[in-house]
Amino acid sequence: MTVDLLFLSQDDVVAAGGTDMAALIDVIEGAFRLKAAGQVINPMKVMITWSDEPGTQERLGRIMAMPAWVGGEWDVAGLKWIPSVPANLTRGLPRANALVVLSDRETGLPLAVMDGTVISAMRTGAVTGVAIRHLAAEGARTAGLLGAGVLTRTQLMALAVTRPGLDIARVYDPDTARCERLLAALAPELPFAVAVAGSEREACEDADIIIPSTLAVTPTIEPAWVPEGGLVVLVSSLDGPESLHAVTDVLVVDDRLHEGTADTRYLRRLIDAGIATAADAVEIAEIVSGAHPGRTSEGQRIVCSPVGLGLDDVVAGAYVLRNARQRGLGTSLRLRDEPLWL
Repeated sequence: MTVDLLFLSQDDVVAAGGTDMAALIDVIEGAFRLKAAGQVINPMKVMITWSDEPGTQERLGRIMAMPAWVGGEWDVAGLKWIPSVPANLTRGLPRANALVVLSDRETGLPLAVMDGTVISAMRTGAVTGVAIRHLAAEGARTAGLLGAGVLTRTQLMALAVTRPGLDIARVYDPDTARCERLLAALAPELPFAVAVAGSEREACEDADIIIPSTLAVTPTIEPAWVPEGGLVVLVSSLDGPESLHAVTDVLVVDDRLHEGTADTRYLRRLIDAGIATAADAVEIAEIVSGAHPGRTSEGQRIVCSPVGLGLDDVVAGAYVLRNARQRGLGTSLRLRDEPLWL
């Protein structure tokens, strides 16, 4: 029995809908519903780091392996392998360079290997999109974002899909020129105005939706900046101080176990400080499935800390693979003609 698999380059991934934010938000939301129904297996991620010192991931980088199985209409297992090297930005390289591998659940045979860098960035934005869809106040008019990297790009894309009626999104990055370049590139595609902010405070204070996605190793936002009805999505967990919990009405995570394991994660820091317990957090899956109401009033302040799960990458990869097959994209690779041993 010959075994072939499909290789999808970054161009193939894009052509197969890998940058369709609206579609990916729906795909990710559906995966969380499957999680609520017990149709997801999401083991803990494995991480290689180069030091035990605090902030080592943000300074020296890391490599993560993130496996998952997603059932339902997908019924596929897979893995994201994602090295993250902050110093790459000075080399003219992306910080993250990922692969996604998908396998058939019944036979274990490989289905595809694809560029995962775009998928990883897009699914991060899509998870925020799910959070905004279910947790942002209906009257949200302003957004404040920190950072001007790839993840801020996909956060703005998610805002455009879920809150096109915003008046303005303010973005701060200490590299003003980089921030200006990002907004100049995105502004024609966004349904709301964007502006470069002069500080974290100017970007975030009284913003209805606050999204930090930085490499900071210490908090960058202040609890006093979050208005009544505000939503904070901690794409970068360390941006949120433990004191933020004092003004939080609802704390949301994508997975209590995953979020409570690494000592840098927001929920884990709250637990270690004796401020909260894992039971105080609501999972996104519970909200999208209707098991928890999520926001129950316009005035609630909500904090969402999505650690990022392998299920996000696997289901996004499965969506891309489905489209690639339908559109005749990718390169077929021969793994073997006959097995050497049985």
